[in-house]
Amino acid sequence: MKLKISNLDKAFSEYVRLCSGGYCKRCKKYCGAKGLQSAHMFGRIRHTTRWNEKNVYALCPSCHYELDTNPIKKTSFLYEVLSKEEIKELEDLSRKTIKDEPIDKESLLEEYKNKIKLLRGVR
Repeated sequence: MKLKISNLDKAFSEYVRLCSGGYCKRCKKYCGAKGLQSAHMFGRIRHTTRWNEKNVYALCPSCHYELDTNPIKKTSFLYEVLSKEEIKELEDLSRKTIKDEPIDKESLLEEYKNKIKLLRGVR
């Protein structure tokens, strides 16, 4: 089943990729922001972590594929970029529903649009 990509998903992905400076977080290869993909450690189906900056990393397509197809490598990568406490917090958050942790998608969309403008130096 393919998940619908919303405007929030697009803005969040663009923000994550722009923050990377165009470099893959894992292999450090330069791909440019457009050549990178936004990789979710806890899947996008989990709305409580879908737009969480600690849950998503800009990866080159080959690293993204490798981590998505190898849970051990994905876990190792997560421990390289986050502390045990941060991983535990993300894991706990991923188990909650949006009833437990409501998400204002419109506010988040505006927040990421503004962050993108700042990164691009646009007023």
